[in-house]
Amino acid sequence: MTSYVLRRLKPCEPPYRVAGRLVHRVAQPDNQLVLDLPLAGEQIVEEPRPRPDTPDRRQVGRLLTTILEACDGRRPSVQVRPILDPALHSALLDSGRRRPPGGYRPKSIHLCHPADGVVEACATVEQNDRCLALAARFERTPSGWVCTRFHLLKPPRRVSSLRLTA
Repeated sequence: MTSYVLRRLKPCEPPYRVAGRLVHRVAQPDNQLVLDLPLAGEQIVEEPRPRPDTPDRRQVGRLLTTILEACDGRRPSVQVRPILDPALHSALLDSGRRRPPGGYRPKSIHLCHPADGVVEACATVEQNDRCLALAARFERTPSGWVCTRFHLLKPPRRVSSLRLTA
């Protein structure tokens, strides 16, 4: 009669880096130290960390909600003047725009910090039963954080085939 013994294999896949830390594709073996050393030919690039006064996702969400409320007429445009760039304020909140029924509600918000003093946000916005995309950029100024770019991207309108033939 033959007896068999099972032995644990060593991890065979090389580690990879995610956001500045070493991550193994397989579970780390017990009682083994894993060193965070660069692989051959790899250069470590540190991501810029936001300063402590940089707004987080909840604060950016409040700013975006405030701007959206001004866009759909639920908030006076004078209230958003301090947080909007003057050129953006006049382009975004002119009085001749048609206001959408139902208003806008931001759903998911994602942030990135491309440089010190800059926060870029993208979000999905719900209007009635439609889902829209939102892109915004906030920059730090001596007076505080100011929105310098704000784009609400709507899908193209569908054209009925009956209209095309008429």
